[in-house]
Amino acid sequence: MIPVLTKEQAYKLDKDTIESGYLSQEELMDNAGKAVAQFFCEKIRNPFSKTVIVVCGKGNNGADGVVAHSYLKKYNVSSKIVFTETKHGHSKLLKKYKISESEISVYNDKIKFAKYDWIIDGIFGIGLSRNLSDKYIIIIKELNKNKNLISIDIPSGAFSDGTDFYLEDSVVNSKFTITFGFPKLGHFLVPISNLFISDIGFKTISSNIQKIEFSDIANILKSLNKKRNVHKYTKGKCQIIAGSYIYPGASILCSLAAQKTGSGYVHLFFEDPTDNENYIDNLNCQLSDIIVSNYINQEHDNYSPTLVGSGRDESIFFFQYEEEYKVLDMNNRYIIDAGEIYPCSMHVYPEKSIITPHFGEYKDLIDIEEGISIEKWHLEEAQKGISKRIIILKSFNTFIITEDMIYIMDRGPSLLATAGTGDVLSGILVSLLSQGYSRLEASILGTYLHAEAANYYMNNISKDGMTASDLIDCIPLAFNELRKNSEL
Repeated sequence: MIPVLTKEQAYKLDKDTIESGYLSQEELMDNAGKAVAQFFCEKIRNPFSKTVIVVCGKGNNGADGVVAHSYLKKYNVSSKIVFTETKHGHSKLLKKYKISESEISVYNDKIKFAKYDWIIDGIFGIGLSRNLSDKYIIIIKELNKNKNLISIDIPSGAFSDGTDFYLEDSVVNSKFTITFGFPKLGHFLVPISNLFISDIGFKTISSNIQKIEFSDIANILKSLNKKRNVHKYTKGKCQIIAGSYIYPGASILCSLAAQKTGSGYVHLFFEDPTDNENYIDNLNCQLSDIIVSNYINQEHDNYSPTLVGSGRDESIFFFQYEEEYKVLDMNNRYIIDAGEIYPCSMHVYPEKSIITPHFGEYKDLIDIEEGISIEKWHLEEAQKGISKRIIILKSFNTFIITEDMIYIMDRGPSLLATAGTGDVLSGILVSLLSQGYSRLEASILGTYLHAEAANYYMNNISKDGMTASDLIDCIPLAFNELRKNSEL
């Protein structure tokens, strides 16, 4: 896993590196600017035929941009600088790198950013903590008219630890972002594509926020394969209490997802107070290899991992009816989804639960009102009362929250923003639990597999139009790819 830094941690790493004498501030800045220029020359097609304009703010991010420009010129790339404020804030730097007056200008509304092949954004770094002025909103909107944008450290307008000040049209829409040493939390709180991390000489640092890498997936797969003795029950027996007469589709999706993920025995308990035979027959027809029962007055297996909530009527709160349904063993492992996620309810769920809210459900779950987008404090707030439970917060990136760590899974494509994909994830999770993975292993592997199934569809079938059923069909194919790659 890769440490992910908050703004405070990033500043501390900077300070500690300088004060230790390991690298000076000037050396760090030179390494950063050089890394940006090298990235451009290595990653951009025909770089030496392109025109570049580096847009620099008055802070350290702008200073990195100045240095990047000097190295681009050294590498024979046609580059210019535009300062958003007076150039005098970087006068010493201009002198040090022998940058002439002819190479620079100060922003005015006559500058046409669209005419340049590439723009390098060095306006704001991770220190931004306020609303942008009208001037900067105008500048960023002008920059975004050019689709070839590279941001230094973090797209200008985005906030390192997240903020509700975030407005999509006031953030640089970068094609690439290059950061230094380690990724920052802000890279995952807003949609950022093509993040590259450059080693500029920082020493390592510990963090309670970690980005999941494929090597973590490979280790999880290898660990289980060593101890597996396969038959249909050790391969995975799970039960799913999902769906309703009104919402039958969710129960079908999560049951099939559990089966396609590898569970050898899937038992679906559905809600049908009327015992409608046509409804039962319809489910049995679509789920021919899955055991289907009405959960009313049924005995359940208190030892099989259990999924509760997908497609259930929101008027039913399963964990408040334990005596009536006789299903609860508070030591069992539960996946809590959708209709079972209730406001201020985390404390009622068994400590071995995995809870899978989207952001709206998440705010209700941990009892916070503020927020239109995810912020650092939202994640930290959940940890206060989470105990041994795990929360999987579903967004354009996925956050796996435990009492002492936050894991980030950033592999999911936009194809996952479609109805039913959350039910598929829940089915994957309960299946992995049934196969012997720990709750944390299942959470990490499950979210990754869910994303890779969507990526498999996108890379091999179509760039759009994926349904939840399509996603299910891709699960065993993606799982096979993960297993093969983990053995390399």
